Amino acid sequence: MKLLVYLRYFLVFFSVSLFSQTQMYKSELILDDIKNQSTLGSIAIVDGKILFNSNNYLLSCLEKGSHKILWERKIGWRSNQAPFTFNDSFFYGNYDGESRKVHQYDINSGKTLQILQLQSINTKPYFKNSILYATAIADGGKLLAYDIENNNILWQQNINYGADVQPVYLKDKIIANAEDDLWFEIDYNGNFIINPSEIITTIDDKKATVKNFHFLSHDEMPITKEWLKKNKLANSEFKIEKNQNYTFLLNERYLTVLGRKGNKKLQLDLENLVSPDEYENESLLAILSSENGKIWFVYQNHLIHYDVKKEKILRNVYLNNWQPHQVILDGRNIWLISKNDGQLYHLDFEPDEDLNRKIQCENAIREHFKCDLPNPKKIKAAKAAEEKLKNTQAHQ
Repeated sequence: MKLLVYLRYFLVFFSVSLFSQTQMYKSELILDDIKNQSTLGSIAIVDGKILFNSNNYLLSCLEKGSHKILWERKIGWRSNQAPFTFNDSFFYGNYDGESRKVHQYDINSGKTLQILQLQSINTKPYFKNSILYATAIADGGKLLAYDIENNNILWQQNINYGADVQPVYLKDKIIANAEDDLWFEIDYNGNFIINPSEIITTIDDKKATVKNFHFLSHDEMPITKEWLKKNKLANSEFKIEKNQNYTFLLNERYLTVLGRKGNKKLQLDLENLVSPDEYENESLLAILSSENGKIWFVYQNHLIHYDVKKEKILRNVYLNNWQPHQVILDGRNIWLISKNDGQLYHLDFEPDEDLNRKIQCENAIREHFKCDLPNPKKIKAAKAAEEKLKNTQAHQ
């Protein structure tokens, strides 16, 4: 057993130590004592610009290449949710000391274009021309359609805490959460879609039918709590990312990958990637992107690039020095907000020529000394057979 543990962390050591990073930029914002308050803030990349909301309730826009600050403004608001972009503008919160409202800001100047009749937009919106569909707070939790050009709500349905759950936007309908594990269908005109075979309930004083499941996979397969329990994901918080071919679930122990019809393609035990000795409470857990069968995610201050098809780590960057609160990727560049000081950092993690040679050398050494890890089941079976033989001999 000790050999198994040693070999596991030996391999982890190689993967962790291979990739370093160079700090290209650090913001110099005047912040309150970060140690005495929780870090809140977000970052987004829009058309060569970095939008950064910080702990001092400031919204800043940087030019990505030069790090030049293009504009700044006090918004009285800080949030872990990044701005939602629309053409040359974006939507984000603003607090004037009396009430909070969603503002539509100009991306080039930071000026307010208009103030929406919403306190917040809670999940990623969907746009059809100039109509915004989203869950939001507007005198309660709502699913709504918002006319951006005329600045008014076209229709809305009360869904209370369902407003914190991301809807699924399909070609001809929206599938939204009505609290707990109840989901309903509604068209883009705000009319409930009635399916007679389903559970009948009332939503916002209107008759509706609902289905019971926890979420939908990328191919619209209902994933239930029973499925989560069976696959070691029950009673845990997890992040969800979907692309055309896979659904990715990330929690504090596993990366689980679903293929077609909810079939589990892979469940990766993350303790095999990161030593429990490195675990920290409240570290960032996030899926950054997924494409072509590969996924970028953050786990216990490690930025990991993983190939699902080959079941192989492609890159493992240790970000412990920065204690990331939020991270976004842009090619070989990492942008992050640090929990250490609340500042924005830009890192370059591409290895240089010398490090590339080191990687090749260490990979060659690892391949040379590669061996099969002990199989605990086979060891147990062998011991049982040996004990049985001893007992047989003793009775002869």
